[in-house]
Amino acid sequence: MMGAVKSWLLAVISVSLLCAVADALMPSGAVKRVGRLVCGLVLMGAILSPVANLDVDGGRRWLDSYFASVRVREVELEETVNGQMKVIIEEEYAAYILDKAAQLGLDCTVRVECRLSEDGLYLPHRTEVAGLGTAAAQKQLIQVIAEDLGVPAERQFYAEEEEMP
Repeated sequence: MMGAVKSWLLAVISVSLLCAVADALMPSGAVKRVGRLVCGLVLMGAILSPVANLDVDGGRRWLDSYFASVRVREVELEETVNGQMKVIIEEEYAAYILDKAAQLGLDCTVRVECRLSEDGLYLPHRTEVAGLGTAAAQKQLIQVIAEDLGVPAERQFYAEEEEMP
């Protein structure tokens, strides 16, 4: 790469020097104007010569592979963010259930499992509650979770504190 830049730079300098010498040797008048035009075209050709040797297909292949790697990285980052969001959302739902349980006078631990909906939202799918005292309180909490969070009673699991891992 550096060798190509060096040879290009030497070519531009050589053409510039040659044009300067030719300009100094040309007689005044129309000949000098035509000579300057020719020197300008030759110098422009020397400056733009690397453009003629560009590997457009190679550049296109590199660009395609670059965009493919960007897409892969984008998917990876999206999965990471979604995973982190899922954990946060599950914790928020668990905190909500704990708050409702505390309002009912219950002391318990809660786990919530969320799933991605068709709309791209994480919604509660399953709940685990441990440490409830009375059947009446458990029944009230089942109803609250079903109404507020949309988790039917079949996907709500209740256990004693020792049973929950």
